[in-house]
Amino acid sequence: MVAYRPMSDFIFQWPSLLTLLILTIPLVWILNRARMKRQQVVVALGGKSSQHRKSRDILRTLSLILLILAVARPGYAPRAESVSRSGRDVVLAIDVSQSMLAEDLSPSRLEVAKQGVRDILATFENQRVALVVYAGSASILCPLTYDYDFVHYMLEQVNTRSVDFGGTALQSAIEKTTDQVFIDGREGVQDLIILTDGGDHQSQTAKIIELIEEKEADVLLVGLGDLNVSSTIPIKDNEGKITSLIYKNAPVLTKLEDTSLRNLANQSNRITYHPVGVRPFNMGQLYLAHTTNSNTEAADSQTGIIVYQDAAIFLIIPSLVLLILSEYWGSYSSKTNRITATVLLVFLSYPSNSHAAKETFQASFNNATELLNSEQWEDAAEQFSTLYDEGTEKSVSPRGLAAVQFNRGLCLIQLAEAEAAHPSLALSYARNAQLAFLISKRCLPELQRAGIRLELTSSMITEIELKIAQQRLLEDEINQQIQLLIEQLELLLADQQSLHHEIIEKDVKRRPKTLMPEEAISNSIAFTKTQKSYTPRAKEIQKSMQAIDLKLKLQLNNIPDFETLMTQPLKLILKTQEAQTKAENHLTAWETWPAGRAEQQRAITLLKEIIELLNNDSQDSSEDSENYEDMEDEDYEYTNDSEDSMASSEATQGDLAAGSEMQELPVPNYSADDILLEEQGSLQFRQQKRANANAAKVEKDF
Repeated sequence: MVAYRPMSDFIFQWPSLLTLLILTIPLVWILNRARMKRQQVVVALGGKSSQHRKSRDILRTLSLILLILAVARPGYAPRAESVSRSGRDVVLAIDVSQSMLAEDLSPSRLEVAKQGVRDILATFENQRVALVVYAGSASILCPLTYDYDFVHYMLEQVNTRSVDFGGTALQSAIEKTTDQVFIDGREGVQDLIILTDGGDHQSQTAKIIELIEEKEADVLLVGLGDLNVSSTIPIKDNEGKITSLIYKNAPVLTKLEDTSLRNLANQSNRITYHPVGVRPFNMGQLYLAHTTNSNTEAADSQTGIIVYQDAAIFLIIPSLVLLILSEYWGSYSSKTNRITATVLLVFLSYPSNSHAAKETFQASFNNATELLNSEQWEDAAEQFSTLYDEGTEKSVSPRGLAAVQFNRGLCLIQLAEAEAAHPSLALSYARNAQLAFLISKRCLPELQRAGIRLELTSSMITEIELKIAQQRLLEDEINQQIQLLIEQLELLLADQQSLHHEIIEKDVKRRPKTLMPEEAISNSIAFTKTQKSYTPRAKEIQKSMQAIDLKLKLQLNNIPDFETLMTQPLKLILKTQEAQTKAENHLTAWETWPAGRAEQQRAITLLKEIIELLNNDSQDSSEDSENYEDMEDEDYEYTNDSEDSMASSEATQGDLAAGSEMQELPVPNYSADDILLEEQGSLQFRQQKRANANAAKVEKDF
């Protein structure tokens, strides 16, 4: 939990103007002298001296003092905005082609590259860092920033689906970096570090050299992978099994393609190539050695300052009120003047009202914190959400807003853990928690705990998604078994009905002349034998039902006495076997055929009921699965304004056509920053969709 502490730092941004306060000394002397002369004149004329003049002079003096203080620009609640630093701009580019999944480096080339980025970030202090990934195309995951925690967070999202096209095109990474990441005017202090296993399929060397020379950037190529021994590329199929990547009916083999990288480095003095192969290395030390003679004293022109909330308005308004009030002081004879004085006194309370508003926010924050401490997660999360919206409207300091969102994220994490038995609901809570931590980090970049929580929440989301995927595989397997079970039941039903009709035809109205005793005896033997063969089939179906029932209970964590979709069919199949056994016994003698037919009809009715139950349950399960997939495709919105939600709900009441013409559309209650944050939340899902769509467009998607 993060505690909220209102900022108490207070300064005058133009302190030199405070010297104007010295003007109050001659002003007081002039007002006193004028008041004494006026009293002498009044006394000389036989009047009484007024005591209100002195009070008016005091109000005027105070008004001047407040006005001078306001001109000196008092400020409070300081916050830092992009503080100016000196240092180099470093772009870290990672090859995310499928060949980077090779395991000649443990655990894989891609994971070693990501660890290299972590190592280099640990050595940085004043460098501004960006993160780019590339394969057949390139993508910017993080622009130049001093927020290393955010770079760490985006690094965890890196995978082979992070770009639109597979393959390997080093030129795409360099074009993206020089066009959209490097800043004009920073030539000579920009570095590009590329971690790759080579294998460039599409780049033009001349174009690469031209772009690097134009930006005066220094490039460090780091080669990963075994130089001599080729490795297969392990990938997961649709069922989650690990297989080797196949191209033209043969496994794809990959090794560090050293020649192309070495040739590129030989054509420019600004490119350095370091083949680490499969040896251990420290990326931070490599970079320090690479920049030993490089210029690091380059102040960024896009510097920032410490920004304060302006408090001048809280002094200007009282100053004007005191000035106006001084004109009415002592003139309470008229009703109008008394009303005017009262209104002006109300204006005087404006700053205290603002202070009271902040105290109200603090009290609400404390109440929400108490709910959090008492483990009332849902109520606390809702109150923090409302509090964030109120704090935004009341211009609460970034530290306060960050604390609100951080604590809201903690509540949502607890709710996600509490719903572990319902992964889809837990995933929704976890993603909203991730969004809350992102907003907290955006409000207060130096809040390291938010960055740590982002990484932990990202891991939690991955685990939940894996659990959901496993559940889907189990559900698909169960559905296939249910379909096979239905087919077996339908086949048994058809055979049972066929035997039933055959007996009816041989026993029409049970007239003795219609059926000779000798024929009845032979038919009884045949009918009994056939009926007897149906009972083992029903028992096999029962065993299949029990196996499916066991899987369903395991999926539900063995909840005691919980009825699955197999509970009722299992009861019915036992009754079916009982009816089949009785029918078998009755068919042994011609005289008891009617009772046997009745038991057969009972078995047929039970089989139909079982099939109907399973078909209905199968359809319901399929619809639930489709609904869940639709939910996965939606973005998760972060909504703070409950009143807007109620208003939009009320607008849909009554006639829909009339409502659409007469009702105004609700004003969106989210900002551009919220939209960007939600976009990051669905990044991996879109990456997977694009990768699948574009894979067929690339001949060598590795």
